[in-house]
Amino acid sequence: MKKTISITETDHTGQVRPSTGSDVLQPDKLKVLLVVSRYFSTEQWGYIMPLGTLYVSSALKRSEVAYVYTLNLNHTEGDCYTLLKDTIENHGIDVIGIGGISGQFQEIAPLFRMAKEINPLIITLAGGGLITSDAENAMKALETVDYGVIGEGEITVPELIEALTRRLPVDPIPGLIYLKEGNYHRTPPRPDIQDLDSLPFPDYLSFDYDKYLATNGEVENGIRYSPVAIIGGRSCKYNCTFCFHPSGSKYRQRSLDSIFKEIDFLTRHFNINYIALREELFASDSKRVLDFCERVRTYSFTWSIQLRVDSVTQEITDALKASNCRYIFLGIESADNHILHSMRKHITIGQVEKALALTIGSGLDTRSTLILGDENETTESFYRTLRWWQKNKKFSSISLDMIIAFPGSTLYKNACKSGKIKDPVRFLKEGCPVINLSRYISNEAFSDLVSEVSRNNGISYQIGNYQK
Repeated sequence: MKKTISITETDHTGQVRPSTGSDVLQPDKLKVLLVVSRYFSTEQWGYIMPLGTLYVSSALKRSEVAYVYTLNLNHTEGDCYTLLKDTIENHGIDVIGIGGISGQFQEIAPLFRMAKEINPLIITLAGGGLITSDAENAMKALETVDYGVIGEGEITVPELIEALTRRLPVDPIPGLIYLKEGNYHRTPPRPDIQDLDSLPFPDYLSFDYDKYLATNGEVENGIRYSPVAIIGGRSCKYNCTFCFHPSGSKYRQRSLDSIFKEIDFLTRHFNINYIALREELFASDSKRVLDFCERVRTYSFTWSIQLRVDSVTQEITDALKASNCRYIFLGIESADNHILHSMRKHITIGQVEKALALTIGSGLDTRSTLILGDENETTESFYRTLRWWQKNKKFSSISLDMIIAFPGSTLYKNACKSGKIKDPVRFLKEGCPVINLSRYISNEAFSDLVSEVSRNNGISYQIGNYQK
């Protein structure tokens, strides 16, 4: 008897969707399992769906070089090992792929070890910021990963799967890292994808996306607002010291037509009441924001936007308010101009206060974060920011947090060079803990400052010391 499975096809929007028919399983295609890790978040918002994995899933399905299976461990009961074992063995999985960011290492790494225990011959594939930020150290820390994808994966992954299927060399494929003759070998860099409109939409019809919407988000007045994230652009032209952008070095935007086609797809298939527009520089072109506001007014959902404080104007805040904008996320980071300069934010506290006055004056709900512990942080600048936060938090939702030297960021690179992070592999394995990055604050005083932040925000921190 011939075994059959459902294949996928692509509709006119570029979205991959299940076929209504069955087709004979072709023995020359590999079976690829893409997994969303189980996140152990205790926050009210639950977890954020990793859209990078969903983009790769759609691209891989559209390429038709493999049979693609998906598994979201957040909405399936049972322990992860049993769920992986059942899926791998029942479907004869050849390749398992998992993506994520460095802060999710402790959720991702065990899954690769489990996969190799279940089937030592399975090919393991890792991607996302976890690999892109510091590829060789990430591969060393993961230990059981065969191939790492550096940068955007929508082209790299299908090319890799096709090469593995046809038993071709993978050296010519840009954007990979793997063990070769005892050393980690990197292929040439993958150029940034310039035409973002050419990509299929994320694979929303897989990964239990409907369950994700039903269980995530905030509940207000008995209504759950689950954020449907839409990526309107990739990378950033700024280079803040605490940031790392795994999606390339050049800032690129999608067209509004492409964004609204995706929105229309989502509203046809799901009960959407909140769109979260994820693009850090959306307002770098004010006309783009105003055009978006005009077009989105015809929809019934609320939405949110990320803005730099130096792009906030009265015209923009008025347009946002008139278009049912739910939140504005502003990047503040510090209330001390010296620290803002050190962070390379290219803003001042005066611009921050002007932007807050405009957004609050327009009746918009504004959310932002202050992160303490920059390289040039002093006890004085720390308490200056803390006092500013205590004064202004009643007017706007401003969270307080400690800065983290995430792999790939300037802070991380400097900490590795200076010896503050002596063992990058250990740092990653231990979940990228908070460390004292300041040139002016002693470790003892730093611990006291961390305790001060903990008392104010109710979060306990793991403090690492990699100087010993």
